Amino acid sequence: MKNSKQAQVEKEYKELAAPESIRTPGRTWTRYPELELERPESSPEVEIETRGEITVYQGEEAFEKAGEKFMDAVKVDENKLTAFHAYRVNSMIYVEASGKSELKIKYSGEGPAHTHLIIDADDMTELSITEEFRGSGEVHTSINEFYTGKNSSIEYGAVEASEVELRYSVRKAIVERDSSMDWLNSMFEGELSRTRIETVLKGDNTSTEKTGVWYPVNNQHFDISLLTYHYGENTKCDMDSRAVIDDSSRSIYEGLQQVQQSAEDTKSFQDQETLMLSDNAENNASPKLMIENPDVEASHAAAAGNIKKDKLHYLESRGLNYGAAERLVVKGYFEPVMEEISLPGLKEVIREEVRKKLDR
Repeated sequence: MKNSKQAQVEKEYKELAAPESIRTPGRTWTRYPELELERPESSPEVEIETRGEITVYQGEEAFEKAGEKFMDAVKVDENKLTAFHAYRVNSMIYVEASGKSELKIKYSGEGPAHTHLIIDADDMTELSITEEFRGSGEVHTSINEFYTGKNSSIEYGAVEASEVELRYSVRKAIVERDSSMDWLNSMFEGELSRTRIETVLKGDNTSTEKTGVWYPVNNQHFDISLLTYHYGENTKCDMDSRAVIDDSSRSIYEGLQQVQQSAEDTKSFQDQETLMLSDNAENNASPKLMIENPDVEASHAAAAGNIKKDKLHYLESRGLNYGAAERLVVKGYFEPVMEEISLPGLKEVIREEVRKKLDR
């Protein structure tokens, strides 16, 4: 047993509930399989690249360095799957960063992957992070816990492309004053894939941007939550996500902007759009605002629709067949998000994943 928080799981696991899901009359949109609590016998392959002022610890040393920060931002007993993850972690990475630095991590291999990344950034840090999730297996989980320091910025991007039956991810950041935390999360593989991204704007003059891209096909079920909590004064949030769904797949989205009473002079915006390529696909979007301070600029929006016939007709009149016209529309649909990506190499990786979906 690596630490007391993992020991806690054995006592409480059976009593914990599954993660919450969006519910509509007569339906719970996301349901999870029952999972047995046992140690994985193997670990994923991990490739790490670093630049700048950054120190990376792995395995037992990472647990020792992390101390109480392991499962602190994200709690062990939050739900059954966070407890399952804490018990089965088989790739632990703890990072100390300062100055201008860069971190790239790629996971691959067959079998279980339960990856945990903790970032502890000093004041005045400028850090970029990319994580690429590959491989295959029955269940993969990942949890990120980020701490920004003061007057710092962290930019994070993920490509979730593990071919698994269940993938569950939680990413959470605690943002100190005069700092920013920006997220890009893309989802392409997994039969049932659930990702939750939380930002706590704890300090004054803090900000977050959240960008999401996902593309389920066949019978894939993708469930994503983007959550922002405003505590400090003069905090800002901008959430923009786009999904394309095809065949009999399902896209579930929840967005939350919660403005506490202490959050004077807040600006918080949210927009989610879904392009539906099949009449058999299902989409549920639930954007929310919870405002406890009237000194706020805030809005939320969600929209879903099919490709407009006049757009297809225009492309076909220029010599494209239906399939080629649809491909062009899908690529163009994601481009506004693609153009905002500045993380090294990530833009082309995501474009390639979109091409794979279109070429299937």
